[in-house]
Amino acid sequence: MFGLGKKDEDGKQVRIEHRGKYTRASRTGGVYVRGEQKVGPVNLTTNSSKGLRASTRIANGARVAFQNGRFQLIGRWRAGPLGFNLSKGGVSASAKNWAGTFNFLKPQYSSFKFAGVQLRGKKAAQLQLVYMLIMAAVVVMIFGARLFVFVLWLLTLPVIFAWDFAIGFIRGVRGAI
Repeated sequence: MFGLGKKDEDGKQVRIEHRGKYTRASRTGGVYVRGEQKVGPVNLTTNSSKGLRASTRIANGARVAFQNGRFQLIGRWRAGPLGFNLSKGGVSASAKNWAGTFNFLKPQYSSFKFAGVQLRGKKAAQLQLVYMLIMAAVVVMIFGARLFVFVLWLLTLPVIFAWDFAIGFIRGVRGAI
């Protein structure tokens, strides 16, 4: 209850909240109730804090809606750590990593979390860039080490082959005598 001890797919604590079938109570959002009904292809949802919404799916990951008389266009697609969002206000692309999320098109919506402290905005975007540069350097070093071992192995193979061939030839000649 209240999400205490519940972890997300990255092993981090999820929001502290209570989610029931028709109710939700959270620290920041307050308490609200909702009801929903499907009428043909249209979903009707009423919410005590957001009002009435009518929505329908137009494609995989995309939907259009009217909420309190306002038009909404929402699309959310995710492939691994990369995400792409579409709304009537524009598009955004982001990458999720261990330290948070970096938004490529709107850096002010980035987040960074370290030692239990979460930052958002430009400071988070700067820290995310530093973090990603450090991770890129580590990946390049690992790739360089693996490439070095691979090239060393490729250069050693002809020497080992020549050595083995010479030993076999000498043993064959000695055995024939």
